[in-house]
Amino acid sequence: MNKAIALDMDNTLLNSKKEISRRNKSVLKKLHNSGIKIILCSGRPYNSLRPYLENLDLFQPNDICICFNGGLVESSDAKQKIDSHTISKDDLIPVIKLAESEHFTLDLVAENKVYSLAEFGKSHYEDYMGKFMPFENTTFDKIPIDVVFFKAMVIGSVSENTKLRTQIEKLNLFHTTRSHPTFLEILPLKVNKAVGLKTALNYLNIDRKDLIAFGDEANDQEMIEFAGTGVAMGNAVPELKEIADEITVSNDLDGVAVFLEKVFPQILNN
Repeated sequence: MNKAIALDMDNTLLNSKKEISRRNKSVLKKLHNSGIKIILCSGRPYNSLRPYLENLDLFQPNDICICFNGGLVESSDAKQKIDSHTISKDDLIPVIKLAESEHFTLDLVAENKVYSLAEFGKSHYEDYMGKFMPFENTTFDKIPIDVVFFKAMVIGSVSENTKLRTQIEKLNLFHTTRSHPTFLEILPLKVNKAVGLKTALNYLNIDRKDLIAFGDEANDQEMIEFAGTGVAMGNAVPELKEIADEITVSNDLDGVAVFLEKVFPQILNN
């Protein structure tokens, strides 16, 4: 079946315990076994997606995942990179100068390591991502010039991040998004989940009208608009619900499975 389902992870596919529920797992595995492509599409790095890919057994030929909010599209076994968009150290100099003047913490996320910049203080990002990625406490000048980054992370209050986002957008050098109320993500210009999905669908020869996408946060907006059917979770932010084609129940009520059971009864009831 030439269809695809794209899934944000945190607060969408995952419940509040950061788990894939039995019901969601059962539905997705049945659909995957029927030939529908299941694409995990997250702001997370690959290392933190891998356990969930294994849980769903998404390692069949042409299985694809999307990391870093569209910055990296690769095979689910990480053996083939299909597309990537990165930020160089030199590219980040305007952000470094802004951090010096505005005093916010900054974590630079490479493919397999996070550089936590000590000159700006310690953020809480390691508490969230430390079990998946090694963190190196360092300073910007000590990072090798050839290291490239998929994103920079700022952890701050909603009001602080809103102000900072405006300042960064004025640089016209980056795309910014929010994956959590207190997480501001600085991405390569014009990178978002829809960009990653467009690449993935072209690779798989699937039309966007045959894509169902699920999300809950601001960083899912482009993906929800891009998909033939964009589904907001019951716990989604209001601005995502406004643009979604459909709204399901919350992540803790198996909103992904609830919606898909209505769309694919013939497959799931067999």
